Amino acid sequence: MNAILNETGLTKTSANHLANIAKEMYEKLEAQLSSLRLQNRDYTLASGGQVFRIENESAKEDLTAVEPALKQIAQLKSLIAYLREGIKAKEEMMKEKAKMDYIDQMIKSGHSELVNPVYPIHVSLEDVVASLSEEEQAHYFTLEARAATFGQYIHPDGVIAKARKEFFKRKKNPAIVAGSGADAEINTFSTTFTAEDVDTAFFSMQKMYRRAQAEFNKLKASIEETASARTREKLEDYQLACKEMKAKRDKVLLEYENKIKKLKIVIPEALKPTVELVNRAASE
Repeated sequence: MNAILNETGLTKTSANHLANIAKEMYEKLEAQLSSLRLQNRDYTLASGGQVFRIENESAKEDLTAVEPALKQIAQLKSLIAYLREGIKAKEEMMKEKAKMDYIDQMIKSGHSELVNPVYPIHVSLEDVVASLSEEEQAHYFTLEARAATFGQYIHPDGVIAKARKEFFKRKKNPAIVAGSGADAEINTFSTTFTAEDVDTAFFSMQKMYRRAQAEFNKLKASIEETASARTREKLEDYQLACKEMKAKRDKVLLEYENKIKKLKIVIPEALKPTVELVNRAASE
């Protein structure tokens, strides 16, 4: 806190009034100094030779009064500068930055209740899975692996799907001839599998895939909802903590503002004679 401010001294209003009076006083002195003339000025009309006095030199005492006037102007200006600094210091302490600096000082001194709550990280599906028991986690990963494995093989680009497609292709065209004449190569395809064997196995695997995928999707959706619920709960806790923290900060800042409002501008011994001089001028 600026040493200019204390619990005893001038209020901001009084200091501002005093500074304004002091300004009027030194402006008056400056006007007097500006009218100082150290010579007379005569005007002569060339045609008639008549002389006219248009400016008179100042009185001797006006010259001797210059030095005291300059000292007084300097005293008044120094008082104004001091008072303005005090007013500025008090105004700065009421600004938002000063208030936040005060809160930071309070936190550093141990008031942890004024610390901003940390914004919560969203709970992910992986977070919830990690919180399950070992049996539940094993069940989750089993379903995931089963659905992924069956899906991989019966997918149109999967090994089983391709094999089935090749089976029906070769069943329709069981021979391939490459080249011609004596160089011709003939590949023939035969199988003991029936179309029913292949389709039965394929559709059975497809059914198992759909069942595993549906079961996995259901479990995953449940876990995702749990993650969302936990995230909402964290956000609600965060919002409540923010409200509580704000209420505590508001209380601390209200006490701070009341304290600053009571601060006054201390008048040092060196400036007290000038203050008395200005006060007398104000009362007159």
